Amino acid sequence: MIYSVRHITRYTYAKQVFLEPHTIRLLPRPDPSQQALEHILQIDPEPGGRAFGLDVWGNGFLQVWFNGMHQELRIESTCRLRTLRENPFDYFLPPCGQTLPMQYSAVEQEGLLPCLMRRYPFGQEQKGASGIAPDRHRDAVAELAATLRQQTQQSSTGFLSALNTWLFTHVQRRERLEPGVLHPQVLLSKRVGSCRDLAVLFVEICREAGIPARFVSGYQEGDPDTPEAELHAWAEVYLPGIGWRGYDPTHGLVVADRHIVLAAAPEPEQTMPMSGNYRGTGVSSDISHEVWMIPLADKHIPC
Repeated sequence: MIYSVRHITRYTYAKQVFLEPHTIRLLPRPDPSQQALEHILQIDPEPGGRAFGLDVWGNGFLQVWFNGMHQELRIESTCRLRTLRENPFDYFLPPCGQTLPMQYSAVEQEGLLPCLMRRYPFGQEQKGASGIAPDRHRDAVAELAATLRQQTQQSSTGFLSALNTWLFTHVQRRERLEPGVLHPQVLLSKRVGSCRDLAVLFVEICREAGIPARFVSGYQEGDPDTPEAELHAWAEVYLPGIGWRGYDPTHGLVVADRHIVLAAAPEPEQTMPMSGNYRGTGVSSDISHEVWMIPLADKHIPC
């Protein structure tokens, strides 16, 4: 498929502020499953300088810095992109990856360590964005991982499919404007969360089962009759001999050619589309997003 995506982000401030350097992660990821045909970033006010970079996880970013005082910051990202993976199961999984625990080389194991460590280990005293503390007497993440492993007879792909389906079926998706993510234990109790909450929970359960997993930020087509979209989140897992493959528990989908990746990393904070600060005493700020994702043509039609 070929898509046109337009993403506008606006920051407004109660009075003029000095904008510190900002990092923008709105560049479509160079990827065997997608090809950027055109990408334009328009920034107002015009930055005093720009520098493109590549982070430790291979995500492209743009660093910008500003001169003077400003009361608004507007970033408009426009891209035309071709997605290439029609079949999400277009691979042969070697024997070392067919059952849990999957086997990795020593080099892979070392490199994947940040994607194997649970961020919310059992007993950790941390509240979710809801302000509700998890139940420290019951590791619901480990319980669900063990149940699904048993039900799927330790099949790695069976486990991933069952987990994706379970979360889609049992957790209600609801937009949540509060920053941060819900603690996975809290989400399993509440059964209501945002796409980023579901992605973090998927990642946490995979890590508990010994599957390297990371958080992904990007766009998903959703309803093709409704061009208005939003920034989306899902997960990627690392399969031996295959590499990273996406799972979207919000929609119960294995990621194919209707998702567009911007950034992927072990933790959500490492994929934030915008990060930066401003200087201004007692100044409040507001943020708004508008996203349009429109399918243009079949991928075989030249653009």
